[in-house]
Amino acid sequence: MRLRFHAAIRWTLPLLVSAIGGCDTLNLPKMNELVAPTGNQAKADLQSRNASATYGTLTFKQRGASVVMTALIYNLTPGAHSIYIHQTGNCASPNAAGAGPVWNPTGAPVGQRRAGDLPLLNVGTEGNVSMTTTLDGLSIGTNGLTDIMGHSVVVHDSYDRDPKPEYDVRNGWIACGVIQSY
Repeated sequence: MRLRFHAAIRWTLPLLVSAIGGCDTLNLPKMNELVAPTGNQAKADLQSRNASATYGTLTFKQRGASVVMTALIYNLTPGAHSIYIHQTGNCASPNAAGAGPVWNPTGAPVGQRRAGDLPLLNVGTEGNVSMTTTLDGLSIGTNGLTDIMGHSVVVHDSYDRDPKPEYDVRNGWIACGVIQSY
């Protein structure tokens, strides 16, 4: 009796595995979902300013010599908004002055792109924005000149058409978050 049971399993088990492997309705995870993404990762959770209800999360993933940034930000006023990586990871001051100037580790002159210059946020009438962009020449967790860790991200209440080399509080901030590993 015992010998017949083992023989039955030995012949039916491969057939069962084969049938499951070809079935699309099981919703099994794909291989790339089981393997951790390559490269370092970081995020910044945005905290709103005073009466502003703006909030969101920016995630950063190292991909070779670039960083892929994904932003999900909610409760913005419709229109264009500037967003920058600032020098210091400090969002405590009421006017974001603690975040310091826009991050410029290479000392790019006025009019040239600084490392902290991020793409413009174009917010629709619903007040929310999602954006994914590649930031060339930046790094995460390398402790090098281009490492974004420990800096802050500041979302401004409007589009700064004429960015200043120094910090300018006239273009008020509405949300700020410190870039940290996760």
